[in-house]
Amino acid sequence: MSTATTTPRAELLREASLTVCGRREGKTKSCNSCLRKADAAVRLIKGPDLNTRLLPRVADIICGSAGQPCGACWEKATTLILELRG
Repeated sequence: MSTATTTPRAELLREASLTVCGRREGKTKSCNSCLRKADAAVRLIKGPDLNTRLLPRVADIICGSAGQPCGACWEKATTLILELRG
């Protein structure tokens, strides 16, 4: 992984973990538990497993089905997630 890719991710994770842990004056580092929670949240929102976790839920909402979205709604959900993810 290149430094250009790693630095923004590391900064994003540091900021997210401070938010999860509770920001206050003078605090520069989160606890390990909040770091893990922030990592999971960032991966869900920005990472490669976004589609596998959210796509079925979004497709079901669009289709109005009970866990059985149609193909068209899967495509719509994929498009929506990719557009919003940017």
